[in-house]
Amino acid sequence: MSMDFLAPSRMQAHREERSPWKILVVDDDPDVHDVTRIAVDGCDFEDRPFQLLHALSAQEAREILAEHKDIAVALIDVVMENDTAGLALVSWIRSELGNTFTRLILRTGQPGYAPQTDVIMKFDVDGYAEKAELSRTKLITAIVTALRGYKLVLSLETNRQRLKKLNAQLSAIVEKNALGEFAAVVLQNFSELAEEPIDGLLCGLESFPQPGAVGMSGARVLAASGAFEDKLDLPLDVIGEDLVRKCVSECIANRTEYSTSRGVALPLVTRNGLSGALYIGMPLATLHEKVGPEIIRLFMSNVALGYEKTGLLEHIRNLAYVDRTTGQSTFSGFVETFQSQAAAERALLVLHCDIQRFRFIVDGIGDEKAGAVLKQTGNRLSQTFPDALAIARKEKDEFLILLKGGASVRIPDIVTRIEDAFQEPIAIDENQISLKLRCGIAKADEAGCSAEDIVRHASIALNDVRQKGLTNHAVFHPLMQEAALERLRLASLLTGKGAQAEFSLNYQPIMQASDESIASFEALMRFRTASGGTLNTTRMIEAAETSGLIIEIGAWMFRSAFEEFSGLSGLSNRVRLNVNLSPRQVQASRIYKDIEDAAAAAGLGFDRLVFEVTEGLFVNNDQVTLSLLTWLRNKGAKVVIDDFGTGYSSFSYLRKLPLDGIKIDRSFIMNMEQDPDALAVVRSIIAVAKALDLSITAEGVETADQRKIMQELQCDFLQGYFFAKPLPSSNLDSFISGAKGPGLATG
Repeated sequence: MSMDFLAPSRMQAHREERSPWKILVVDDDPDVHDVTRIAVDGCDFEDRPFQLLHALSAQEAREILAEHKDIAVALIDVVMENDTAGLALVSWIRSELGNTFTRLILRTGQPGYAPQTDVIMKFDVDGYAEKAELSRTKLITAIVTALRGYKLVLSLETNRQRLKKLNAQLSAIVEKNALGEFAAVVLQNFSELAEEPIDGLLCGLESFPQPGAVGMSGARVLAASGAFEDKLDLPLDVIGEDLVRKCVSECIANRTEYSTSRGVALPLVTRNGLSGALYIGMPLATLHEKVGPEIIRLFMSNVALGYEKTGLLEHIRNLAYVDRTTGQSTFSGFVETFQSQAAAERALLVLHCDIQRFRFIVDGIGDEKAGAVLKQTGNRLSQTFPDALAIARKEKDEFLILLKGGASVRIPDIVTRIEDAFQEPIAIDENQISLKLRCGIAKADEAGCSAEDIVRHASIALNDVRQKGLTNHAVFHPLMQEAALERLRLASLLTGKGAQAEFSLNYQPIMQASDESIASFEALMRFRTASGGTLNTTRMIEAAETSGLIIEIGAWMFRSAFEEFSGLSGLSNRVRLNVNLSPRQVQASRIYKDIEDAAAAAGLGFDRLVFEVTEGLFVNNDQVTLSLLTWLRNKGAKVVIDDFGTGYSSFSYLRKLPLDGIKIDRSFIMNMEQDPDALAVVRSIIAVAKALDLSITAEGVETADQRKIMQELQCDFLQGYFFAKPLPSSNLDSFISGAKGPGLATG
């Protein structure tokens, strides 16, 4: 393990004023104090000056020593109040005061009074000399030698205490399994070593770097203390203090100690590729004085071990709980958060969102850039919902959002927040990509709800939005689940070796309103059980949409309808075939080939075809839909909106769309004889359509009066039971032959 914690720094700390060495002079002769003061005046040792403290008696010396715990050297006269006052003071210092650090130098003005050898052997002193012998040079030499001894014993004791602390801290550091907790403990323990609060940062990577990656990319503030508390969780490159950011960045990049006038960064390097730095907001010299370089080295070794172990556990956890593409939670992490919140019996709200037409974004910009779209989507959701308990990527382009629930939560406000978040497009290189999200919402208001159940409910609501295509959100209701089960049951009738459903085509005539000649036939799907029973067409289509079978069924319809229609006799080339397009069909890229192949096989020109689509396809102004319809019109086919008036009808968008006509929904036609409002709506629709040069077809014409009203309103085409019910292809020839003239008009 490379641990170059104490390598020379790139930028040396500036010289600063340091605390002086305290030297106590104990003597009952004032002249000795004056002489000593003059002798040491201007002296310093290791850039620290001398500070003299004065006592004229042993008792006064006791008081000073009791008050000042950091006296380095004491010059003590042997004879003061009595012949042994100095020796008694030495004994008191070592025994009663318990001070084993201050270095003691005995001085005597009475040579021979106390034999030097006996005193040195009996008492813990560093020197014993006659005052007359202590010239200035010898006095300073004795003091400096004593100071070195003081430093040594103090360092040994300090290191002993710090090692004791380190031994206790090692388990506290290494036992942490989360990076945040680990980093906080590191700063707390370093503060204890320095014996004062520190301004500190622990910066590092939250996950293993990619192979070949170098530098500090991805480094964040894992823990912060003191003046840096507001920097917690910030990326390293956004820390505002240039000097601090540079210091930490250089330390991480070069894996070596780096110091400035403000502080020092100590490298944190492990065997498994994680790197980081511990920044302490004090100059290097002060740090060494307070903690000691050896202790720092040992401490950082312990921290590196803890960082390596904790980082590995975090990495393993991230693999399970952090999505690699978006940086958001995984579904497993979402479930864990949900369970912890549900255990506290909190009301919760789950949103299941997806990106509309994400598959086409992928096709357009590729998988790698689509991943960047997902990442930015996750970021916007995080910014939009800072109050979210969890945001997770479920799969592909689907996201889950866990919010606090309750009666005060308003669903429309939440939906509005999502809509506003994606008003601005997402920039990927030179591409500006507009996103729209759909959401299914489920509430967990009851105790005992599992995450899987609530997410499933939200997914059912999202599928309801996908199926209907009329809104961008839906709130789960139990009836949705029943409908989903029914669609599953019906879809199962269409699949498998023993498929129990058969489908066929019926055709309903559409008549020219002016002369009631045949203008077109609409092909309509019909479903029956193997035993001959009839299945609800609308629900079977929904089931086919949900299961994806609609693509294959649609291709079959194109082939069968085109072939049967082209085989009809007695029709002029003006008579067309109407076919319906479902939303899922329109979104499938193969639809172009399905239509072309079917038309070519039947020998049917596109000018004989009319394609009917619902209003819901145009709600989001989908470019995929518009491109298909434009292609159809360019090929010669007609495009009309089916069931106009039942969806999000807007006259303003009619002029912008590739359309040739509209079909007024039967609900207006059936009620206009008794309901003046329905008649007014029909009049308005016809007026606008004519102004936009769009053809008008009235659906559901069942009575002569309805036919008359629509003819008077100059409707173009009429369709309904008044003329004929949907007929199997085998009955079309008789219907055509019964028409007036050359088989083009009804009798």
